Amino acid sequence: MAVKSRLLPRSVIAFHRNVVSATQFPTVEEDTLEEDEFSESKELILSVLQTHATKRDARAYINKYSDNLDSAEKRKRKEFAKKVLRSVSEASRGFDLYGSAPIELKDMIRVAVIKIRGVSDLTPNILGNIGKTILRLQRLGLSPVIVVDPVEENGPGWMQSAEGFASSAQIKQMTGVAARIAAAIEKPVVCDKLPSPAVLNLRSQNSHKHPGKAAILPSMFTHVAPYLQSSIKWSLPHLLFIEMTNQVVPIITPLVYNEHSSRYAIAAADDIVYEMVNKISGIASPEVITLDKVIYIDPLGGIPSEERHSGAHVLVNLAQEYDDILRELDSVMYPPNRQSVVLSVLSNKGGAEQYNRTHISNLNSFRKLLAVAPASTSGLITTPVVAASQSTRNPLIYNLLTDRPVISSSLPVDGKRASIQHTTLLRHGMPVMMIYCSQGMYLPEYPRTGLKNSFSGTQVSNGLSALCNGVANVDMVKLVELIENSFGRELDVQHYLNRVNGNVAGLVIAGNYEGGAIITWEKVPANPLDHVAYLDKFAVLRRNQGSAGVADIVFKAMSDKLFPKELLWRSRTENPVNKWYFDRSKGSLRLPGKRWTMFYRGYDTREEDRLQDYIDVCSSIEPSFKN
Repeated sequence: MAVKSRLLPRSVIAFHRNVVSATQFPTVEEDTLEEDEFSESKELILSVLQTHATKRDARAYINKYSDNLDSAEKRKRKEFAKKVLRSVSEASRGFDLYGSAPIELKDMIRVAVIKIRGVSDLTPNILGNIGKTILRLQRLGLSPVIVVDPVEENGPGWMQSAEGFASSAQIKQMTGVAARIAAAIEKPVVCDKLPSPAVLNLRSQNSHKHPGKAAILPSMFTHVAPYLQSSIKWSLPHLLFIEMTNQVVPIITPLVYNEHSSRYAIAAADDIVYEMVNKISGIASPEVITLDKVIYIDPLGGIPSEERHSGAHVLVNLAQEYDDILRELDSVMYPPNRQSVVLSVLSNKGGAEQYNRTHISNLNSFRKLLAVAPASTSGLITTPVVAASQSTRNPLIYNLLTDRPVISSSLPVDGKRASIQHTTLLRHGMPVMMIYCSQGMYLPEYPRTGLKNSFSGTQVSNGLSALCNGVANVDMVKLVELIENSFGRELDVQHYLNRVNGNVAGLVIAGNYEGGAIITWEKVPANPLDHVAYLDKFAVLRRNQGSAGVADIVFKAMSDKLFPKELLWRSRTENPVNKWYFDRSKGSLRLPGKRWTMFYRGYDTREEDRLQDYIDVCSSIEPSFKN
C-alpha cells in the first residue's frame, strides 16, 4: 500500500532554522569565515535537515559539532596550539601529546580519517568536487585528514624495491598524487622535501600564521626493517595536530622512515590508517581530540550485497554480520550490475576476482579499525563519483548531519525507496541474539532469568543455528526495563506473561538489551489451527532511538532472518513512528472503529483473499500496559 511522503511540519522547519541560525561554524581563517562560505554552510545544513531529517537529528548534530567556544575557551585552544607548535623545535626532548595535561574545552577536534584510492584515474572535475566535499565536511565540524593510497597508481607489486625501500621516482610520484588532492582542496601548502623525522624544521616557523586549506605533510611514521605493520610507529603526531588546530586539511603519503637505514619504505595505506586510528583512539585527553569517522573513497565503492542486486550493503553491523558477508564475498563473483566507472577499473585491475579481494580487504580493514576506535566512530566506504556529489544526499554530508545512511537498511529491498546504493556505512555494532521456535515457547517468570522451553525449534545466535533447548539466557529484568523505557509506560508483567507464554515465536535482542522484539504466534479466530507471526513488542532504548541503527538492526533481523514469509503488527493510529512502519510494510489498514492501524509484510501475505484474518488477529490482542 503506497504512502506518499509528507513535507516536514512548519514547526520542524522552524526548529531547524533556529538551530542553524544559532550555530557558530568552524572557520578556515583564524577568527571568521568569508560571507559566501558561511552562507553556504548554513544553507547546506538547512537543506539537508529540512528535507531528510528530524528534530532529534538536528539537536544531535548541533550538540556534537557546533563550535560554541566563547572567547576564553578559544584562547585556551590557541594556547594549547602554541604549546604544540613550540614542541616541534623541542621534539627531540620527547614531547608527548598523549601524556599532556588535560585541557578543559567545551569542544574538541573531531577527526575524520579519509583514505583515497585510485586518484590518478579521477578526472579533474570529480577530484575537484571531492575537494569541495572535504571542505564542506570541515565547515560542518569535522577535521579531515587525507591518506593517499598508492596501490592503484602502478598496479600490484610496485610498492617496494628489491631492497624493500621506496625509490626516488616512487616518492616523487606519490607526492604528485598528494599534490593533486591538495590542489583540489584549494590553496595547498606543499612540502616538496622529505627529510628524516629528526629534521624538524620542515616548514617555516611562521607558516602556521598563514595556513592554506591543505598541507602535504612529510613522513610522520617510522619502522624497523623489514617492513611490518606491527613495526610502524606514529612518531610525530603533533605535526598533524598543528594543521588541524589551524583548520588546515593534512594530506599524508604512506611513507615510513627506517631508523636504521635512513631510507623510506612505502607502507600499505591501510596500515597507516590503522596506526592513526589506534593512536587517536588511545589519546589520554579525549576532550581535545577524538576520532569521529573513517572514510574510504574507493573506485569499487561499498561492500556489495547479493540481496541488493549487487548494490552495496547500506549498513553493516560488523559484530553480527561480518561472517555472513565474508562468506558471500568468498562465494559470489561480483559484479553483474555495477557503475561504469567500476567496470572500467575492473578491466585494468584484475577483473572480478580482484574486485572481490578488494572488498574483502576493505571489510577486514574496517573490522580491525572499528574494533580499536571509540564505540561512536562510524566507517563509510563510497565511490569517488558519489563522494563528489554536491547534492544534499551526498552520503558523507548526510551521515555527518544525521549519523545515518542515506536510506534505511531495514527498508524492503524491492521497495521504491530502496534504490541501489554504492555506499556502505559500517559500525562495530553489537551482537544480536535471535531465537526462533516453530511451536511456541515460554518466557521465564519475572524477575527470573533463563528461557524455559517445552518445544523444539531453532535458535539463531550470532548467525549460528542450534536446537532451542532452553540454554539461551534471557534476562527478564532487562527485557522489561527495555520495553518500559522504550514505550514510556509501565508493563503489567504478569498479565503479559499469562497472555504470551507458550506462544512466543521468536525473540530478537540487540547488544546489552539496547533494542529487542518479541514475536508471538497468534491464532486466527476463524480457524484455530491457523496462526500468524505477530510482532507483539518492538522496543529500542530512548537514548538509541533515531541513531546508531539499533531499530534497523532489530527490525531487519526479525523480518528478514526469522519471519520473511509473513509478519503482522499494529500501532496506535496517532503513533509518530507510523511513518517508519509505513515505509517498511507491504500494506496497512486502519482498523474500523478502533484506534489501531495494522501493518503487514512478507513474501507470502494473505491480503488478497484473507485480509480479514489479519483484522481479526489485530482486533483481538489485549493491551498489557498499566493505565
